[in-house]
Amino acid sequence: MFEQLAVVARSAIPVLLQGETGTGKEVMARAIHALSGRAGELVAVNCGALPRELVEGELFGYRKGAFSGATEDRPGLVRSADRGTLFLDEIGDLPAPAQAALLRVLQEQEVRPVGATRPVHVDLRVIAATHRPLQRLAAAGEFRADLLARLSGYTIALPPLRDRREDLGLLLGALLERAAPERAAHLQIDAGAARAMLRYRWPANVRELAQCATTAVVLAQRGTIEPGHLPEAVARAAEGEGEGGGDQEEGAAEGDLRPEDGARRQELVALLGQHRGNITAVARAMGKARMQIQRWLKRYRIDPEQFRR
Repeated sequence: MFEQLAVVARSAIPVLLQGETGTGKEVMARAIHALSGRAGELVAVNCGALPRELVEGELFGYRKGAFSGATEDRPGLVRSADRGTLFLDEIGDLPAPAQAALLRVLQEQEVRPVGATRPVHVDLRVIAATHRPLQRLAAAGEFRADLLARLSGYTIALPPLRDRREDLGLLLGALLERAAPERAAHLQIDAGAARAMLRYRWPANVRELAQCATTAVVLAQRGTIEPGHLPEAVARAAEGEGEGGGDQEEGAAEGDLRPEDGARRQELVALLGQHRGNITAVARAMGKARMQIQRWLKRYRIDPEQFRR
């Protein structure tokens, strides 16, 4: 996936990043922009934080006198990304009127500020990100299907940290280096603390791991990170309590699953039946990577072949 992304980054193809909160969507967006070679800046926009009544003015700019309080011309966030990259975080939270206006910008490569009579040309590359299932929102009429098609030039589903535990050591090493560059090379991790971190499910993903690492570095005065230096929920995971016990899921039958996993298993079974066992189609419907669907099939003991007969 990353090898393909390095090629895609140097093009003008829009990229859609999907994944839970804290999986690194903005980090990925900045990496794509760095690889793109575009002369302009990366302008990050949190679509969920834009005031609904001001969203079009914030995005597309406005002319002086366009409305009460418009005391000067403002270019807007879209024009600020000219010759660069526009990163639309939480695109699923963008209000419907702004979705229609954004679609016009992407189609025509021009933006009309509020109160202006003529559009202004923009040269930008768009990266969008969301933790919401846009395919299902579009099917339900809650997100514009034509805008989704325009944004989905290349789609990446970033897996949650609990599904990529083999990367935990690499991530933790990088985070410790960032938190304490002068001490990172000498830090050690107690076996109990390592076990707890491996078993914990990290509901807030890498963002939560980063906070955990920063706090542990401060508390580990002797140079060894111990269970007592970890948040209580993480430390408890060593005994299979709290949010931990992730390894117990492997190969779980339907009756042994937690409620959230049971619901996911039922969704997988329903989609496999709908798509006749086509894993790629199921991944697209769930907004996940194909590899993630295969992991879940193995975990929940689901054989896709039975849906192909």
